[in-house]
Amino acid sequence: MFYKKSNVSSRLAAVLVVAGMVCAGSSHGADVENGKRVFKECSACHQAGEGAQNAFGPVLNNIVGRKAGSYPGYSYSGDLSKAGEKGLVWTPDLLFEWLDDPSIFLKSYLGDNNAASNMPVTFPDKQRREDVIAYLATQTEADAKDDGVLMSHGETPFDAKLMPNHDARPDPVDKLQHIRQKLVAPPMLPMHSQKATGEPKVVEIELTVEEKQWVLDGDGTEIWALTYNGSIPAPAMVVHQGDYVELTLKNPSTNLLVHNIDLHAVTGALGGAAITTISPGNQVTIRFKATKSGSFLYHCAPEGSMTPYHVTHGMTGMILVLPREGLTDDKGQPLVYDKAFYIGENDFYVPRDDKGDYKQYSRPGEDLTDWIKSMRTLTPTHVVFNGRVGALTGKGAMTANVGENVLFLHMQANRDTRPHLIGGHGDYVWETGSFASPPLKDVQTWFVRGGSVGAMLYRFKQPGVYAYLNHNLIEAVEFGAAAHVVVKGKWDDDLLKKVSQGPVSE
Repeated sequence: MFYKKSNVSSRLAAVLVVAGMVCAGSSHGADVENGKRVFKECSACHQAGEGAQNAFGPVLNNIVGRKAGSYPGYSYSGDLSKAGEKGLVWTPDLLFEWLDDPSIFLKSYLGDNNAASNMPVTFPDKQRREDVIAYLATQTEADAKDDGVLMSHGETPFDAKLMPNHDARPDPVDKLQHIRQKLVAPPMLPMHSQKATGEPKVVEIELTVEEKQWVLDGDGTEIWALTYNGSIPAPAMVVHQGDYVELTLKNPSTNLLVHNIDLHAVTGALGGAAITTISPGNQVTIRFKATKSGSFLYHCAPEGSMTPYHVTHGMTGMILVLPREGLTDDKGQPLVYDKAFYIGENDFYVPRDDKGDYKQYSRPGEDLTDWIKSMRTLTPTHVVFNGRVGALTGKGAMTANVGENVLFLHMQANRDTRPHLIGGHGDYVWETGSFASPPLKDVQTWFVRGGSVGAMLYRFKQPGVYAYLNHNLIEAVEFGAAAHVVVKGKWDDDLLKKVSQGPVSE
């Protein structure tokens, strides 16, 4: 039986694994470097190496030779604990079988058809299993070394040694005025001045990760959303060019997954992602200078597939960095807005069962394997504004008055989109979000690139209900990428009036 105890010592097993000589059915040997890459698919739940902590799953240091269900401080499922009590000790061969299908493994080992594992990821491919086991065999707490290289955004390395050690010398930035910004739920923006006054400031902002159940549509399609501050999209931040942002990111112990933040307004360290990764129960504070003006995306960016996984579960937001003199037109003349609205367009990839119904899950991360398969089709199940179908219609519609200048900020982290205001125009449009570039004028439909936040300013001239939508009309009508703007005021016949209506004249 595959679950027989091995008489190979854990240390010898580790050596043999690295040499590619263990793991049943091996024909090509194990590749430790590829195993390190494969492990990125596990990193949303598990940590390994120096400084590893329990997260959604237990620490995997010294897994070869460890008794099942025994890592200190982690609350294991009942069935895995039973397996440990029965004498299960992890060898490379046993890990090889476990990674194929953990629930089937437990059923066989315990002789209980009701036994099951909570682990969401499996590795049907034998070579990938061998490789990741080989990598894990090298992760021992005694031998792990911190080489200063952190990973985020898939294969992108960041050398933490590049960042200097900070001593007790005074920091001149500390002498600047500190203000705390109170974030608000989209589509609104926090209170702010359009023009900066005085010296740059240090703007203190706090984001708290919430993993929560979220309904996407009127049919009750529900996911475990990953959010900043509990909203989709995440709240907007507003500062001025030259200001400093002191951002604290919190990941409460009630969460299950590891999170971080990549801000497209940040210079260095993968936009902050390389130095903000935190497991549940931890927080991190960074300070960055807003060197460029514009409307910028921010999002969660763990390693490998976990970046699009977190992004397509709602972890996207925007930071508005205004020029110190405020917005200007192509001639440098000031542009002022009376209101501002923030539209977050998100695509979701909800897995379906064999009958075509949306699958439901009991906890964050449980959908990982299914969701990744769905993402790879590049075919979303939902394309929505502000987190759900109809979020910005009816009682949630944006509002304005005739004569008001309204700034619309449109964010899409993942896919290109084409905002259009039916019955209106983009008087001024910053398609790329760069306020250093002159705005386009009198635009009917503008283009927002995936991974950016576009900006548009319009002065409303007629009352009524305007449709604001993604002008891929299939996505707007069939998927939900549409909103309403309700405008009050007096109708102007000079701009539009109905001349006549009746039967077709012969």
